[in-house]
Amino acid sequence: MLASLRAGVYIAPGGEFAFVTYGIAAAAGLLSMDIVNKINLAVVLTMAATPMLANVGANLKKLLKKEDSVASLQAKEGDVDDLSGHVIIAGYGRVGRMIGELLSEQLIPFVAVDVSAEDVQKGRDMDAPVYFGDAGSPAVLHAVGAEKASCAVVTLDSPGANYRTVWALNKYYPNIKVYVRARDIDDGLALEKAGAKAVVPETLEPSLQLGAAVLNEMEMSNEDISIAVDNFRRNHMGDLQMLANRSGSALGYGLPSDLEALKSYDAGDEDDIGKDLNIA
Repeated sequence: MLASLRAGVYIAPGGEFAFVTYGIAAAAGLLSMDIVNKINLAVVLTMAATPMLANVGANLKKLLKKEDSVASLQAKEGDVDDLSGHVIIAGYGRVGRMIGELLSEQLIPFVAVDVSAEDVQKGRDMDAPVYFGDAGSPAVLHAVGAEKASCAVVTLDSPGANYRTVWALNKYYPNIKVYVRARDIDDGLALEKAGAKAVVPETLEPSLQLGAAVLNEMEMSNEDISIAVDNFRRNHMGDLQMLANRSGSALGYGLPSDLEALKSYDAGDEDDIGKDLNIA
């Protein structure tokens, strides 16, 4: 359809030959001069609009090329028929690419989906199995073999997109275990309710890495830094696991909750933990 519109834009304007043609028709008595004058006015106006129409045609050409490019990046029938037990990565930005590289190094099959044609093309340039599409669409999930996948990792840019994808996976493919990056604790709780198996707050690990760099600058030994970071991570996971028991979720990397540790806290301590996590 767009190709037809583009062709129509290019042939729509009149030309100088129209003046000659209609002049001959008037001289032969085929057209009245009143009609010829009106036709000539229309020809002049369309000729004046030719530069603008040319720009419209050029924009339509770019749109057509973009559509063709996007179509070539979408998953086609048979593309993933040989996959089974693979991982679906929803979102192939910086985090998704790193997860894909990690899986590739361990020879674990995966398929990635993203709505950014640029990110998809970058992945294709690296021979990664990345396809263009909305991971929250059941049709797209089917196209990447969701019915045969073992788990999914959701790392999209917006909380809304993450929630929609987790919800769709849980509704249409409940056999898939879903792991998702959360913006914060409240976002994580919403994603848990949508069906995520495990939610990881996105600020934790980067904060630990920056903290480790600072400790190194303070001339702590590598061993002491490793112990300090590990202890902080364990304590933070303990807080998340107690929150998980209170909320009925599984925040904290999907790790089993430490019920014995939970029993050691009274109600007052739990309230303090909630305040520390800014959710009380």
